[in-house]
Amino acid sequence: MELRHLRYFIAVAEELHFGRAAERLRITQPPLSFQIQSLERELGVQLFVRGRRVQMTEAGRALLAKAREAIEAADAAARAAQRASLTINGRLRVGYPAAGVFELPPLALRTFQERFPSVGVETVVAATGAHLEALDARELDVAFVRIGVLDREAMHFRALQPEPLLLAVPTDHALARLPVVPVGRLAGEPIILFPYGLEPLLYRYLVTDVLGRSRVAPSIAFEATTLESACSAVAARLGVAFVGEPLARIFAIPGVAYRPFAPPPPLSNLGGAWRQDTTSSAVRCFLEVLDELAEAPSPVLAGRPALQLTADGGMAT
Repeated sequence: MELRHLRYFIAVAEELHFGRAAERLRITQPPLSFQIQSLERELGVQLFVRGRRVQMTEAGRALLAKAREAIEAADAAARAAQRASLTINGRLRVGYPAAGVFELPPLALRTFQERFPSVGVETVVAATGAHLEALDARELDVAFVRIGVLDREAMHFRALQPEPLLLAVPTDHALARLPVVPVGRLAGEPIILFPYGLEPLLYRYLVTDVLGRSRVAPSIAFEATTLESACSAVAARLGVAFVGEPLARIFAIPGVAYRPFAPPPPLSNLGGAWRQDTTSSAVRCFLEVLDELAEAPSPVLAGRPALQLTADGGMAT
């Protein structure tokens, strides 16, 4: 059995029409039919029922999933060999997130440096606003930013790692007694946010998409520059704040409780941003690493139990 036989089989299985499958494969129909018949003879099973309509048999359905896995594995092996043959030199300037608990950025940097040791990697730690300005000024090659980019004509953005947002409230607040918090319940509540200059897309998303769609006019009581200052302001009863779920798992402050939002919950997203006019092979290879890691199952998150409420208003796993 050859890989091309599996590619032909997958095309017919997905199109359920030999003519369309042949057109997709850029071959004529007779050789395609011959190759499928050869595959059936080799396996000793019938893969399709031919008639006015082409239908897959049980044997065909069983083969399809494994055939896709085999093709994906072969393509991944080819990409790995191609990457290994590349010799990339120079420098890669990466904007690293200043706040949050993310698995992808450190893993991506480590993986890239292991694969391309001849590239000098420089990291700059800052918030999204500063990273976007640095990309615009060509002071960074690629950056981890939240939500998106401001100028889509000049920048690309690729979402990589979603981050559910929780509500941080004082433990003696009425909202701390709710199992889940509807966004509409924030009406009239003083809210703590990162300033627009630090996190422009996150600020816009929370004010316009999250609060605005629930008809909540934001009463911004405090603009925090760090996650620690935001949670400290919550403990001081200055207001409530949006906090990423990963941070809530490890960042306990006396007097602060974390509550999930009612579905659908607000969702931040860490992603990679880069200039559309970049021609850097180092950037291209770094983006390939990001794609590979974003698609892989997370060894840290896999099997992680859901957060549960504790009696004192905190979170437990």
